[in-house]
Amino acid sequence: MSFLWPALVAGLLSLPLAASQEAIDRQQQQLAQLQKQIKASQSKLIASQSSRDKASKALRQDELAISKQAAAIRANRNKLASLNTQLAELAREQTALERQYEQQQRQLAAQIRASWVAGQGETGQLLLKQNSADKQRLLTYYHYLNQARIQAMEAIDSTKQALTDNHRRQLERKAQLERTQEKLDNQQQSLRQQQKKREQTLAKLESQLKRESRRLNQLEVDSEILAQAIEEALAALAARPVPLEGLKKLKGKLDWPLPGKVKHRFGSHRQGQLRWNGLLIAAREGRNVEVVAPGQVVFADWLRGYGMVVVVDHGDEYLSLYGHAQSLLKEVGDRVEGGEVIALSGDSGGQSDSGLYFEIRHRGLAVDPAPYLRRR
Repeated sequence: MSFLWPALVAGLLSLPLAASQEAIDRQQQQLAQLQKQIKASQSKLIASQSSRDKASKALRQDELAISKQAAAIRANRNKLASLNTQLAELAREQTALERQYEQQQRQLAAQIRASWVAGQGETGQLLLKQNSADKQRLLTYYHYLNQARIQAMEAIDSTKQALTDNHRRQLERKAQLERTQEKLDNQQQSLRQQQKKREQTLAKLESQLKRESRRLNQLEVDSEILAQAIEEALAALAARPVPLEGLKKLKGKLDWPLPGKVKHRFGSHRQGQLRWNGLLIAAREGRNVEVVAPGQVVFADWLRGYGMVVVVDHGDEYLSLYGHAQSLLKEVGDRVEGGEVIALSGDSGGQSDSGLYFEIRHRGLAVDPAPYLRRR
């Protein structure tokens, strides 16, 4: 994305293939420390651009807040869907229990009628028969008939209790549904307010970038921030204990991170001498962004110019990068499988339109992603 990149990645390409145990131990420092280093580098570079410092920091805070709120909204939408599924299942269970209850009542009524009819003809005979086999037979018959009625009544009581429990669970789920919906409504209102605040911050930022030279300088600094972040991530994970196979064997087989029209392609003119180092894919805000291959998250944070960014290491010095996200759903150190949702598309980083910025890098250098992705 910048003609400054060869110099910026030279140090990375010169890293030794093997290192002493002491060096490996240093490289395997906690990924949390890596994040602190990248943030410190970013802050230092941003500070050099005093005219944009305050607005850039404000934009970062606005977009981090939007990211957090969008993730919470997604979680509550999933919860609402789950609660509605549970309610539907409880309603089906209630219908079945009601049918069972009605059937049990009919069976009990039939037993009572049969007992009454039988008793009308046999009660007198039973009283007249003393010490006879017929008397014993009738007593045994009435005993079993009485047991059947008791069992039928117990079954009815059990079904009534099941209906009561079902009704209670439905009321609980409905109450949860109402609370979750209320929380979701509040979150969406808060999100709209945060987005409005971001628009105001962005307008202020853009007013400082009217001159072409200042805009070009911004892109160069943004590229430097990204290059340094990736370089530090690679260096920290150079001695990764879990091997990954890279993307070479998957060339031409990778699924796209999300559907959408490609607005800018790799190598196309961007501004001045700068060219695009990846693909800019148009997509509605909040669409699922899927990682293209198995790997490990090495960076997940806000970067100036790119907004909410997640970088995944695929091994063999291959990385994939996903920028301008609305929200990040993974953290540094997470292992991810191909097709797993890692972010939501958005317009962070000061973009006017929603979408996704996607890069593939090998040995620190950006490569054209198109040959790695399936044709569509």
